[in-house]
Amino acid sequence: MFEVGALEVYPYWTWHVPVRDTRTVLETETALKRGIKGTMRMRRVHESEAKPKGNFAKRIVAAVAAVAMLGGMGYATTSAALADDVNATVEQQNGINIGLHDYDRNSINNNHALHFMSGGNEAGYNRYVQDGRGAYAGIVKPLLTNDYPTMADGNESLNYLFGGASDKAVTNYTPDGGLLTSDGQGNYSFDAASKYAKYNGNSNRFELTKQTQSGDRDPLFTPFGNDSNANRYSFGMNLGANFYMPKDGKVNNQNMVFDFTGDDDVWVFIDDVLVLDLGGIHQAIHGTIDFATEKITYDRTQSHGSDRATTISQAFSNAGKNWDSTAYKTHHLSFFYLERGDGGSNCKISFNLPVKPSKAIDIEKQTLGTIPAGQQFQFQLFANGSQTPYEGKYSVYNASTNQVVSSGFTGSNGVITLAKGQFARVQSNDFSDDTTYSVRELNSGKYTVSANGEALSQHNDGNGGSYAETHSFKVSDTSHVTVINSNVKPQNNKTIEKVVGGDGDQYELHLNASGDSASSETTIATPADIVLVMDKSGSMQDENDNRDTNAKNAANKLAEKLLTKANSELSESQQVQMAVVTFSDKASTKQSFTTSVDKIKTAVSSKPNGGTNWEAALKKANSLQGRTGVRKHIIFLSDGNPTFRTTSYSGCYSDDYWGRRIAHPEYTTRASCQAQRYMWGENPDGGSDGAYGAGDSDEYGFNYAAALAEANNRGDDAALYVVKASTDANRMSDFAREANAVNGKEFDGTNAENLTQAFDQIYSSITSSAKIKVFSITDTLSQWVDPVDFAGVADGADITQYVTVKNGNKVLTNEYTATYGVDQSGNRTVTVTFNGTDGIVAEKADSIDVSFKVKPSDAAYATYAGNQQYPNAGEPNTGTASAGQRGFYSNVDARLNYCVLTEVNRATSCARTEVEYPHPVVQVKLGKIKIVKQWSDGASKHDDGSVTVQLQRKKSGDSNAQLENVGGVIPLNKGNGWQTTVDNLVPGYTYSVAEISGNDRYDVSYTGNNVDLTKQMVWSSNADAGTLNATITNTLKTVALENAISVKKDLAGREWKTSDTFDFTLAAKGNAPLPDKCEADQPCTVKVNSDSGSHTASFGNITYNAGDASYTYYVTEVKGSIASLHYSQAKYEVVVTVAKDSNGEWKASVKSVTKVLDDNGAAVPESQSAATEPVTFTNRYVAVSALPLTGGATGRQWLLVGGVIGGLAVLLIGAAEIWNNKKRLV
Repeated sequence: MFEVGALEVYPYWTWHVPVRDTRTVLETETALKRGIKGTMRMRRVHESEAKPKGNFAKRIVAAVAAVAMLGGMGYATTSAALADDVNATVEQQNGINIGLHDYDRNSINNNHALHFMSGGNEAGYNRYVQDGRGAYAGIVKPLLTNDYPTMADGNESLNYLFGGASDKAVTNYTPDGGLLTSDGQGNYSFDAASKYAKYNGNSNRFELTKQTQSGDRDPLFTPFGNDSNANRYSFGMNLGANFYMPKDGKVNNQNMVFDFTGDDDVWVFIDDVLVLDLGGIHQAIHGTIDFATEKITYDRTQSHGSDRATTISQAFSNAGKNWDSTAYKTHHLSFFYLERGDGGSNCKISFNLPVKPSKAIDIEKQTLGTIPAGQQFQFQLFANGSQTPYEGKYSVYNASTNQVVSSGFTGSNGVITLAKGQFARVQSNDFSDDTTYSVRELNSGKYTVSANGEALSQHNDGNGGSYAETHSFKVSDTSHVTVINSNVKPQNNKTIEKVVGGDGDQYELHLNASGDSASSETTIATPADIVLVMDKSGSMQDENDNRDTNAKNAANKLAEKLLTKANSELSESQQVQMAVVTFSDKASTKQSFTTSVDKIKTAVSSKPNGGTNWEAALKKANSLQGRTGVRKHIIFLSDGNPTFRTTSYSGCYSDDYWGRRIAHPEYTTRASCQAQRYMWGENPDGGSDGAYGAGDSDEYGFNYAAALAEANNRGDDAALYVVKASTDANRMSDFAREANAVNGKEFDGTNAENLTQAFDQIYSSITSSAKIKVFSITDTLSQWVDPVDFAGVADGADITQYVTVKNGNKVLTNEYTATYGVDQSGNRTVTVTFNGTDGIVAEKADSIDVSFKVKPSDAAYATYAGNQQYPNAGEPNTGTASAGQRGFYSNVDARLNYCVLTEVNRATSCARTEVEYPHPVVQVKLGKIKIVKQWSDGASKHDDGSVTVQLQRKKSGDSNAQLENVGGVIPLNKGNGWQTTVDNLVPGYTYSVAEISGNDRYDVSYTGNNVDLTKQMVWSSNADAGTLNATITNTLKTVALENAISVKKDLAGREWKTSDTFDFTLAAKGNAPLPDKCEADQPCTVKVNSDSGSHTASFGNITYNAGDASYTYYVTEVKGSIASLHYSQAKYEVVVTVAKDSNGEWKASVKSVTKVLDDNGAAVPESQSAATEPVTFTNRYVAVSALPLTGGATGRQWLLVGGVIGGLAVLLIGAAEIWNNKKRLV
């Protein structure tokens, strides 16, 4: 360190001169040379200290440094070495720059609009605003000009007051710090009421001692001494720091806030925009900037000037700019303070902005899930597009406290090592606002990695590992990168189950996602102050639904899960603590905050009795003070609407004839009430002893209004959970919405199961620092399945009605949309999106289930029928019908698109990523056909034979379908018993069998042919339903010989008589068949009568079996008994052949007819006649005279006998004629 005047300059500071051109530099140097002597006389440094000494050159260097240092943007930055200096101040470690400025009271007002000492002749902003009044707003313009405030009523810059320009009345100092202290939790503060800050010119630091002044009218902040007005008053200070905006404006579980109390002028600019305006000469007044809520608040309304902005966005808008609250973006704070009055001097600064040097890049490490707390992570920093990582020194900070933990060197590989909750600060003179950089995490493959809320992709490092790298950042945009590693994943799974319906082949696919994952528990619990507010009104004692018992059980389980032994062993600041408030007509605190499960159980065990006073309960809950920086959670459980309150309300009423009070809540003002001649008074609904209300109703709505007002008085950071223990509490829904309860709606606790689930959801909300937000679930179906309910819909069709989504047992209705997509390759995808693009949060107790029906496709049936093998195996946990089973994958790809809703230091982020679902399988069932061969003439006759058949099919229900063969030809023979079974038939076809090589002597007939095999049949619970039965019957063909063998009777020697009858026989030789009419008789007989046509007769039709054969028959006449007739003894041989004709048809015909014996019985060799003519038999009549005489009879005797016979014949003929005539007469 070397001294120049009153300044001490450290050689490791780097100065950035905010000058606009060379002329400005020269003018500044000239002015400083001329004025350096004068500045030494302006203010005495503390009397106990030696005045600064040094040569002129040193003074020039120091003065130039001062000009550079004290610019509003804070241009001095520490080097990397500074953070390691054991003597470094809080300001040096964190890049907070302080300028201190001493003004000559005798000349500071010369030629300037802004005056000091507030003389009696001053007016406007130069006059004291009077006791109890607020600031004088609008003194300076809403934008900095060249880094300094500018007067609003002119264009005079105040740079001369803060080291930006030379002025003889100003002496500038650049303290190394020492003013601010850190509490180790990221908070920086100075309070002149408790600490006296004295500037030591020798050490160039503030020295803090115990404040001895009372603070009434005594000045408390007098860095140059308290021994004279010249030292007490007329000085200024400015402070500059870079900081980054954390997600949601939260730092270490607290809102990010800049807070100031003091006097006089204070102007706070963010990125050159005036945000906090406490201008004027006034008493100590207070102002706050809350970056989480964006609110700007003041303890007093301004006394003069225009209205001040109430939000950061409004302040930027007033300046013509837009506030950018993007997470991790770098901003600059410029703080300007002036002590212009001559009475009192107060300064209280407090802020928890994550500040940092301007030439620094921060890499922060956070983790979620079950990653061990001590896990080390490696990073590399790449600047300005370089492919070589930064190499050099870096410092490791505790991310919660902003305190240095250690420092180290990257080594030659540029590796920076961090643990959870740490950040590395890399500083280099090579860095500037225009520096671009990226951060690479090494060996990151097993984690989901995000940086500043953006998901990072994994890259192959070429050595079997992987790394994740951010996109390129610009230092001026953000110089702080928070890299979050998570092994939190949703417990997502895909299952399939067989369902009844359709053809029996339907499956239901389930794709679920739940926040309830083993890795979703964080290793360190989130600290929480939980107040259980339990309804103990009489209705809770309902014996029908056990309301009180259910509530106590749920509360006890919650306590057991939260107040674990591990929780009790944490430091108090990290513990979960619980308290209990119970209520009926009134409310009481049964247990203050504790970590004891037993105390909680005792506190909730009281018996129900009385009414329902929501307001009293919430008032008690609000009065329980939790720990600073720890979020409060109020769990409010009730089974009914409020019947009492504690706040008094006025309303309209009247009394009836018997003095009973009648409510008139429709008149809400005194005037409208009294216009009806009703009465207006306090608490018209009754009540006493601090509990107002009817006790059984809320006609006026006062009870509800009072409860709602108290609920909304719980504070911005307190979470309210509304649990409805009965459907009677029908105001709970409105209450949850209007009180901004968690999720904006009540939790359903109307039965034991629902109440347990509600408390589980509350538990996950309180304890989980990582939740799952589901954006979409997609399922790209494989070729092996078809959708059941939406097959054939067009690309882009809305299929929401066919897809069911549940959260637990609750069916969702409006929270999702399902669409069906078909790409150019024919891939079919079902996409379910939740709440448009907003997604749906899955707590640990939630389980989102998407389901729809599919069935095996025709391709699945055909493929399995072709090779009887399944290509896939169901992956684990895909359901009993799938896991480990062979089958066809139901999906090509299925994915859950989600983010882990991370919460780090109360800042949430959502880095979207995807995870695949497992592959379940479907199976198919096939049919079979049993084919049986039957022979009409008996199978035994065909033992040496064989036939072949062909199984065929065509698509059922398709009139244009072509018949196609199924497999090859099938032999049937004695070896297989003339039957076979064909398996693996695809349903949806009509099956038939055809005999393709048989004996053409047989006709083929089929039973069970052309039968549909349906999916219902193969999936039937009846095992035989899927088996077709086909019978092929081979019936021997026959041919008929129609009347081809016939006889003819000739009589020789007389005419035919009516009574003449002659019999003939047909005798078959061997196995020759007889005529059909003869059946099995042998021989076959036919008669020729006198009236037979042409005296012929046919033996009739003879049926022959098909097949080449020759059959022989013999035809003879049966000797009769007609007198005088000589019967023919002729014998004919008839040969019949069976053979194919020219058309290939089997035909029977008479081949030959041979007369073997003549009429006298003599042999007639080879005497043939026409085969088509009847065979003729001639019988001869022999007259008596012609008869030979033999024995004793003479000729005369024979003549006499003949005459007698002839006479008798004549008589008989005559008698017959007479008889006939008589008959006709009758």
